[in-house]
Amino acid sequence: MCGIYGQFNPHGADPILIERMAACLAHRGPDGYGTFHDGALAFGAGRLAIIDLAAGVQPLFNEDRSVAVVFNGEIYNYRALRAALQAEGHVFATGTDTEVIVHGYEAWGLDVLTHLRGMFAIGIWDRGQQRLFLARDRMGEKPLYVARRGDDLLFASEIKALLEHPGVGRAVCDEALVSYLSVGYVAPPLTLFEGIEKLAPGEWLRVDAQGIETGRYWQPEMDTLHPFAGSYDEAVRRTRDMLTEAVEMRLMSDVPLGVFLSGGVDSTAVAALVSRAVNQPVQSFTVGFDHAPGSKGDTKFNVDTRYAAVAAQALKAEHHLITIRQDDSLAALFPHLIHAMDEPIVQPAIVQTAYVAALARLKGVPVLLSGDGSDEIFGGYAHYRADRLLERYLGVPGLLRSAILTPLLERAPARFDGARKLAQKSRAVEPVERYLHWMRIVDPAQFPDLLARDGLAGRASAILERSLRPILDAPHTAHFADRIAYTSLRRWVAEDSNMRVDKMSMAMSIEARAPFEDHDLVGWGLSLPLGAKLRGGGFKTVLKDAVRDLVPGEILNRPKWGFIPPSSDWLRTVLRPLVETHLSRERIEAAGVFRPETVARLVDDHMTRRGYELWPLWAILSFQIWHAIYIDGSLTLDHKLAPADLADAIVR
Repeated sequence: MCGIYGQFNPHGADPILIERMAACLAHRGPDGYGTFHDGALAFGAGRLAIIDLAAGVQPLFNEDRSVAVVFNGEIYNYRALRAALQAEGHVFATGTDTEVIVHGYEAWGLDVLTHLRGMFAIGIWDRGQQRLFLARDRMGEKPLYVARRGDDLLFASEIKALLEHPGVGRAVCDEALVSYLSVGYVAPPLTLFEGIEKLAPGEWLRVDAQGIETGRYWQPEMDTLHPFAGSYDEAVRRTRDMLTEAVEMRLMSDVPLGVFLSGGVDSTAVAALVSRAVNQPVQSFTVGFDHAPGSKGDTKFNVDTRYAAVAAQALKAEHHLITIRQDDSLAALFPHLIHAMDEPIVQPAIVQTAYVAALARLKGVPVLLSGDGSDEIFGGYAHYRADRLLERYLGVPGLLRSAILTPLLERAPARFDGARKLAQKSRAVEPVERYLHWMRIVDPAQFPDLLARDGLAGRASAILERSLRPILDAPHTAHFADRIAYTSLRRWVAEDSNMRVDKMSMAMSIEARAPFEDHDLVGWGLSLPLGAKLRGGGFKTVLKDAVRDLVPGEILNRPKWGFIPPSSDWLRTVLRPLVETHLSRERIEAAGVFRPETVARLVDDHMTRRGYELWPLWAILSFQIWHAIYIDGSLTLDHKLAPADLADAIVR
């Protein structure tokens, strides 16, 4: 696990720049770093030592040093690949997984990517061809950013390293802003920085003196029109077998490993499979909040801690709990988390993720497995079932529905809130609009009042259509709920959830692994019909049946609850100083992105509880702090974030 960075320039790369990039990403490689300069290329990697601790730092080379590799991630099938390559005569100098990429490229060229099972961002230098290849893993667990400035092609695991180049400017990308406000993250190839891009999951980039080319080596496929033909019981058995394999592959480590344990079905199943595989108590980590026992806040926001305790007891885990003290330390910490993210996401859960990763680091456990990705693959959200209901409603003859039923239901009393919402959502019949009704952060219809930039609100629909429609149209399915899940898997999981986990865990020098994002398991889950996932009116039924002997019944039957902190109250209390500073008229006008009167109204409505404006306010606050740090430089952080910063705020 590392951070990688580099520069390609056919007229000669700058090794001094690479040293600055290395220092910038030291948190991703606390166990040392290495660099390499070869005329047009200079690149390097920092190392978080997980496998073959004595192997030394990257880059790694083949026998005659004609191929060099920098690598961030883990290749879980590296032992099998190593054996196959050795049988062909390749000589290995280390026991690392990185070296299979070197010799794999010698043997298979760029097709090496199709042999790799894991998470990764990779840079491969072909010295003979004077050509650099970059690639990002299939599910987007690892980030990889690029910037082009004149003859320079720059790349890095984090944007902040690219900003070490004096030619990389700092401006907001308007098109990316539309994505950020609408769905809470920025879709590739854009970032919130104008002129800085990111590789999409499953994408490669090639650069040499002749220019730049990009391509795709993998993307998930969904075909529920021709689903798995076996019985439901066979689907359950295969799900269990594939999940077991995915977990066991991710146990390779020469350092201690543990599990993010939320007390949900997914993380509990992963913890149970880890415990069985290693035949000893698993180390588990959970985060909660310092609400008084039995209080409304405790009942609402410490749900995970209670279920995690149930899971830990059942598994006889060595359980660790970190409780976040909700005081002014959160306001001091939050800008550091925004800085660590590079570009913000509208995700309050960055706070808990940072704390639980810090706890693991302080406990000496640098590798954690998670249950991330399961809900999109196996049907874990209420809006999937709700969209099935909407689907049936849309089957009512159009004239009857639009002229009579919908107006009638929209005027229904408050106790029929579900019917009212169904009628409202039935007006969104276009795919992108329908998707956004379930997944949006800020309604694009509000953009004319919110955005100060002329014409941007008017372009929002076209921007979102261009970004989302091709992915929504990709699955072969009869159900729009499948399209929601597939699009969320490729976009929200990759660019929101995975980036939250990667940036917050790596800020604490922790490696996170997600068995449910194993691409073979993903492909299997996407082949299953929606009926196997929402069977009997439930959620994730085929998965729950596959792990029923591993997960306590209390957890299997618990209500769905997201990884949600008391963020709405934070805006009114512990984070209010940040709101008052960064959402002031002066700061809003200085940034020039939002209309100050609209922001003031949102703040006032939320503070006085006249309205619930958590999501637009969280989006705007995160953006404004990011803008102050990265764009106009008005906010300077006094130190780099470290696990000890969060330990000071822990109630044990």
